[in-house]
Amino acid sequence: MLIALGVIVALIVGVALWWKFRDPLRGEDFYKFHVERTWAWELVLTEEQERAFMAGLEAYDEERTVFPHREAGALHVYNPQMMVSLFLLTEQFAAMGPGALADPAGAVRHLIGRAAEAEIDGVLYIDDEWIEEPVDGLDKYDFTREMGMATHAQGVDGGVGGYGNEDAGYGMLTVLTEVPAHVRRMYDEAHSHASPGEIRNRLDVYKAVIEEPEPEFVAGLERADGEQSRFTNTLMYDYSRVLADYQELRPHMPHAQPVDVMSAALARMLTERRPGITWTRPPSQEQHDLALRLISTRG
Repeated sequence: MLIALGVIVALIVGVALWWKFRDPLRGEDFYKFHVERTWAWELVLTEEQERAFMAGLEAYDEERTVFPHREAGALHVYNPQMMVSLFLLTEQFAAMGPGALADPAGAVRHLIGRAAEAEIDGVLYIDDEWIEEPVDGLDKYDFTREMGMATHAQGVDGGVGGYGNEDAGYGMLTVLTEVPAHVRRMYDEAHSHASPGEIRNRLDVYKAVIEEPEPEFVAGLERADGEQSRFTNTLMYDYSRVLADYQELRPHMPHAQPVDVMSAALARMLTERRPGITWTRPPSQEQHDLALRLISTRG
């Protein structure tokens, strides 16, 4: 009975999380960009600056397409293909002063153009043709799945987000060294509004899964997520250069599973600060060490 109830609770929580993450840009706001100030990178700007910056992003999106990973603080630029830290962009936008407010579209176009000139910290060039044929029997979908495993070591806490894009050729790992007490309270408050009611039979389970979560629960989670983003940091990595390191290391690890070779390759890139890996903002030593444990320690 306890096992059955555990499965039911896990199912309900899983569906609630699916509802939360099913659309990274929250449905109708997908191409509007004008949403409530939530994430840490937005709070770099004043309200007026933030509205202008988002208008500039929207204008660029209409011309060449961008996709903001809001919670991670990263912007996928489709032309030219690269990932750019939203912290970097907002800091630079603020530094442009009144000129950025007068011409936000021109300001964002200028900043993205500047990022395309040099792969500095916070800028990652990517290649959507990163894999031409299977490697060790892995196609791009297999490789992306294995990369997800390679960046979330068993028994290591602190990996609070992961993402892989097999078509564009990049992945991300978001780390959190410690959840502050006030953020824990915010999550507790949000979950206090998420009770599905008494689960007595299978019909009650179906009802709990089908019904959308309580608005107070969703709003509370979003507030907690936004506050937590002040304490997270995201590692971005380019699949094409991870693959190159993988192929370089493979002869020295002939009997290792592919996921372990990926871990070794990515850990070396992070440790040696090789090209192809960067953070959305300068990491603390604790954040760097946590990312390394998540990547290089496997059960």
